[in-house]
Amino acid sequence: MLPPNRLRHPTRRSASIARAVVTLVVGTLALVVPVASAPAQTLSVQMASKNFPGAQVLSQVYGQALASGGAHVTFSDAIGPTEVVFPALQGGTFDAYADYQGTLLTYLGGTPTANSAKTHAALLDKLHGTGIAVGDAAPAVDVNGFYVTRRTARRYDLSSVSDLRRVARKLTIGGPPECTSRPLCLGDASQRTYGLKFGNVVAIDPNGTATQQALRRGDVDVAVLFTGSSVIPADAVLLRDDKGLQPADNPVLVVRESMATPGTLAVANKVSDAITTSSYNAMSLAVSRDLEDPTEVAARFLARHSLP
Repeated sequence: MLPPNRLRHPTRRSASIARAVVTLVVGTLALVVPVASAPAQTLSVQMASKNFPGAQVLSQVYGQALASGGAHVTFSDAIGPTEVVFPALQGGTFDAYADYQGTLLTYLGGTPTANSAKTHAALLDKLHGTGIAVGDAAPAVDVNGFYVTRRTARRYDLSSVSDLRRVARKLTIGGPPECTSRPLCLGDASQRTYGLKFGNVVAIDPNGTATQQALRRGDVDVAVLFTGSSVIPADAVLLRDDKGLQPADNPVLVVRESMATPGTLAVANKVSDAITTSSYNAMSLAVSRDLEDPTEVAARFLARHSLP
């Protein structure tokens, strides 16, 4: 298991929105949410999160909602990408986490499409027999985006990802460390679709903060950022995915089947219904750009929508 990243927290916090008590545990950041008048057999959930702000706040949203419904939830933050968290879930280290259905389906060897319902059905099929279940997909979408500055776009006449092919060998691209092996980033599916061979590939932070800074400074010519959760520079241009590489990557709660009770899924699905792209983007930027605590950001979202 990868060690968790440490998030920068604001020095002042609003007590009125705090819905959890934070307990620091050696080697990981754990948050224990006490539940008043819990039933005799309280569901105990070890909630993990992937290692970027959007995923971190989503795990907080789902976990806090489950806690309000009576579960005892402990959070382990910023564990790693899908390639790390999903096997840990299968191995029983964790019980649940928030992922994105297109990304997870691709990891499992499936082929997502831009259709959310079809992608979800294919994911359910791939998960059959794995001991893992998922809730309904949220309306929000967060996918890999190839960004350049306006200056670079003008210089090379770039408006689509296909336009990169003729100049890629002259350019440096920056993105998450797993980008070169991810099918939807620079991996096999991307190469079959676009055939991009860059002059240099720089592995930068998965949160996107250093990546967008590198794009602004000119350290990279192309930046891979998440369209729904990364901080996007004001001068950046999103190149159009003209060949439809990116799928319907909607947030989902991923949970071990032993924890996927009707009550758990009912809470998760009600939460998912409220996670639109705009609300997800606002929560993500509150963490990545404004350096707010994802615990508090998630609590505000749940209170605003009267969830669960």
